[in-house]
Amino acid sequence: LYLMHGFAKALEFGVDVPKGMVQRGWAYLARHFRQNMVQWMITHDCCWEFLTFLNYVASSYPDPSWTSGALTDKERTNILDFTFKHWKQHSPYLKGYLALTLKRMGRLGDGKLVFASVMDSAKTEQDQGTFWAAEDRSWLWYNDTIETHAFALRTLIELDPNNAKKHGLVLWLLINKKLSHWKSTRATAEVVYSLVHYLKDVGALGVREEATVKAGPVQQKFVFEPDKYVGKSQLVIPGSEIKPKLSSTITVAKETKGFMFASATWHFSTERLPAEAQGRFLSVTRKYYKRELSGDKYVLKPLSGGATLKPGDQLEVQLSLRSKHAVEYVHLRDPRAAGLEPENVVSRHKWDLGISWYEETRDSGANFFFEKLPVGEYTFKYRLRANMAGKFKVGPATLQCLYAPEFVAYSAGEIVTVAPKK
Repeated sequence: LYLMHGFAKALEFGVDVPKGMVQRGWAYLARHFRQNMVQWMITHDCCWEFLTFLNYVASSYPDPSWTSGALTDKERTNILDFTFKHWKQHSPYLKGYLALTLKRMGRLGDGKLVFASVMDSAKTEQDQGTFWAAEDRSWLWYNDTIETHAFALRTLIELDPNNAKKHGLVLWLLINKKLSHWKSTRATAEVVYSLVHYLKDVGALGVREEATVKAGPVQQKFVFEPDKYVGKSQLVIPGSEIKPKLSSTITVAKETKGFMFASATWHFSTERLPAEAQGRFLSVTRKYYKRELSGDKYVLKPLSGGATLKPGDQLEVQLSLRSKHAVEYVHLRDPRAAGLEPENVVSRHKWDLGISWYEETRDSGANFFFEKLPVGEYTFKYRLRANMAGKFKVGPATLQCLYAPEFVAYSAGEIVTVAPKK
């Protein structure tokens, strides 16, 4: 059935497919379906997942000659009635299959009803696009998160081509590729298939694209031809040519069709500590607490501005991370004040809060390496001990995606004062 699905998709884009092979494949599928499956499925009132997919693939060929009448019209109608009866039990991915099959078999109203239940639960954010919460048991073929998003795009283009949410679905898929990965070759193929349909729909398939970047008085035009690979497309302004009042305003203008990602990065050095945390997709805040023994229990007292420590005092550092999108391969670096020493000096893997990471202690601070950082908020804690008097500046904690470094966040800076013992 997967093979028949692949041949149907190839036909959509003019690939030369051997018709005789497809017909023999469908003859085998129909025989297997009748002899081994249909009675068992109907008797036990189950397995609508397979039947929904089977009927969808049958509906994807240009005309009935490709399936050579392997499944009769009556059989396909019976399958459709059976699967529609269970439509509320379908996953969003399967609802897309069912909605398109209903539309292609003359039941457009029912198709829109089924798919409306999918789009009603979608969330749209300006920076993230249109998306759903990850499915439970996403390892099942009809629950895969990436494939579900991709096929929702394909379904929307055929069922409701004027729906503006199709642009949001594309944005989410592309951001997901930047921040993580499409987890399998099948998921990648499904995304590419849906994106090609989208590009055809909006007239952006194989077109020449242009963008103009302006930073103060400096301006550069970038051209992207559809049949040529373009490497790094950067406008670099040396420090000697930067004019702060002008160069700090950056404009990216694009008149041609298609999606384009642009980012701006400053490389600078300063003695001034950031006064507040900054970040959009990612964010990180840092708080210091003095750990004191009160009776037979330890209590945490916030180390607010102006508070002083004494050598021997114990601190607890709490780093709170927030991710608006699932991210892979993330580095969190937290600098340490020169007058403080770590209590834990062993680097190791850790597991908590449903995620794992590698925690590394270095002379200059602590590093946390995450292979996966799901959507949500997480707080990580570790302890330090004051051992030297003085007034120390602490740079911001930084959170950055290693393979998409334009996604970065940093906390506020701190000043830690350790007063000498009297």
